Amino acid sequence: MFRSKATSPPVPSGRIVLLSLCIIIAGLDAAQGEEDLLLTVRMRGIADGVGLTSRKVAIEQAQQRIMEEVLQSMTHATDMTLFKPILRQTSRYIPRYDLLRTDITGETTEVEIDAHVLEKPLRRDIAAIMLPRLPRKPSVQLLIADYIGPAAASGGPTFDIAETVLRKALEEFEFTVRGIQDILDHYDMAQLLEIIQGEMDATASFARANGEDVVIVGAVTTIHESLAADSNMLTNRARITLRILSGTDGKARDTLVAEAAVQSVDPVEGGTQAAQDACGKLTTDCIVGVVIAMLGLEDESRVIFRVEGPNSPETMTELEGMLRAIPGVSEIESLFYSPTLARLAVDYGGTMAYLSDLLAGRPVNGRKIEIARCVQREITIRFK
Repeated sequence: MFRSKATSPPVPSGRIVLLSLCIIIAGLDAAQGEEDLLLTVRMRGIADGVGLTSRKVAIEQAQQRIMEEVLQSMTHATDMTLFKPILRQTSRYIPRYDLLRTDITGETTEVEIDAHVLEKPLRRDIAAIMLPRLPRKPSVQLLIADYIGPAAASGGPTFDIAETVLRKALEEFEFTVRGIQDILDHYDMAQLLEIIQGEMDATASFARANGEDVVIVGAVTTIHESLAADSNMLTNRARITLRILSGTDGKARDTLVAEAAVQSVDPVEGGTQAAQDACGKLTTDCIVGVVIAMLGLEDESRVIFRVEGPNSPETMTELEGMLRAIPGVSEIESLFYSPTLARLAVDYGGTMAYLSDLLAGRPVNGRKIEIARCVQREITIRFK
């Protein structure tokens, strides 16, 4: 069962969008409490002099170096200028640390600490800084199954409830969002359920083959319990689990979980509301996850080929042979194939201009290559 998608709301201006994200982040930070994930990072710090003041300076240096290391890991950036607002308030992200040792050598104090870094507020503040600086707006593929009501396990899922909630939130930030209807021509239902429920390899393969910057895969499930023995009221509990993956390499970037409960007489009605509430709790973290995933997407050694209308596996075999003969091409991975569309990932160290000029007009299986589009490290070809 596939219901109609929600209509996108009017797109606000970039300034309003960024302000809204900052307001959302500020509101959620106030309520996050002990549920935040902690990153534990070990670091040394050194300061001139001896005594309590020198030890304090050495600890502060270690904390500063930890923040720089974590920022570099999350953003793939080496220039920390953009992140000065974060680096100026390390205590906001490092609520506590363990002092492992203090060594004094002459007039120098050296310390070693284990700092416990709050990951969630750090990721949110990174996203607020980097969202307006992304080279382009991300494209996101949603694949989220809704198992609502007692009969969902046997009757199969729908795909509209979580998708509608998340689509609205992502499109408010001008992200391009694709849903279940955009992939039904290429996957049957059994394949989609295997991607959602199966091993990480299947999900990663789907993410790489999909063609979008970021892929969000997951499921919403509900359970329904009687409120009391003599009551027809039910407590409907919904739980949503999402995985955010990079579309370039299929790597999992984040896992999000939320729960909500709603009381009702009708289990489907109450389960739907609980599912919507649970999804609503994850909208900000989904936006943050997409932005963080985008920061690690640029891979100057990998080219994605989109091949329109290959018609036969023989065409792809001949095309791959041609690509392997090009100087600078090392490995080729077939990401997806159908007679109407195929995708390849090609490790290539040369320029895109040289590659597209070399391929244009070349014969493949009785037809000639036409370059339909070449943007950054992505190229679309068709045959004529």
